[in-house]
Amino acid sequence: MSLSGGMLVAYMVSKGNAFWTYSGGLAGIITASAGNDLYHPIQAMIIGGVGAWIAYKMHFWVERRFKVDDAVGAVAVHGYAGFAGLVISGFVLWGHPSSVYEGYAAINPLGQFAGAIVMFGVLGFLPGWIVAKILASAGMLRIPKEVELLGLDFASNQEQKIASDEVRKTQKNLV
Repeated sequence: MSLSGGMLVAYMVSKGNAFWTYSGGLAGIITASAGNDLYHPIQAMIIGGVGAWIAYKMHFWVERRFKVDDAVGAVAVHGYAGFAGLVISGFVLWGHPSSVYEGYAAINPLGQFAGAIVMFGVLGFLPGWIVAKILASAGMLRIPKEVELLGLDFASNQEQKIASDEVRKTQKNLV
C-alpha cells in the first residue's frame, strides 16, 4: 500500500514524470518502513504518499537552494523520505511499545527525531561527504570535462568501436 500511495502522489506532483512516479513508489516504501509492521494498510498508503511528496519537493528545493545535484534521486528517496518516515512514525505510533520485550521506552516523536538525525546526518550525510571529499581530492569524483561535453555514451561507443575494430583486424589476420 505504501508503494501505491507513493506512486500515486508522485505521479500527481510530478505531472506524470515516469522517473519520479517510480521513485515516488520507492520513497513511499521507505517512508512507511519505520512502522510498517504496526500501520494499518490505509495508514501505510497515506504515509507513503506523504513521503513521496516530501522527497519530490525536498529534492528540487535542495537542488535550487544549495546547488547540490542528486542525479538519480537517491538522497531524496532514501534520505529525505527515510527521515520523514522516522518522524512521522513517532507521531502516528506515539506511546506504542518500541519492543515486545519489557523495559524498552515507548515510541515518541522526540526519540524518533533524534534517531532520524543520527540516521541521516551521522550515518548517511557525514560519511558520504567525507568519501566525496577524498574522491574529489584524488580526481575520481567527476568525469573529465572533455568526456562530459561529448557525453558518456559517446565515449563508451568510441571504446566499443575501437574494440570491435581490433577484433576485425585480428579476425582478418587469422584468415
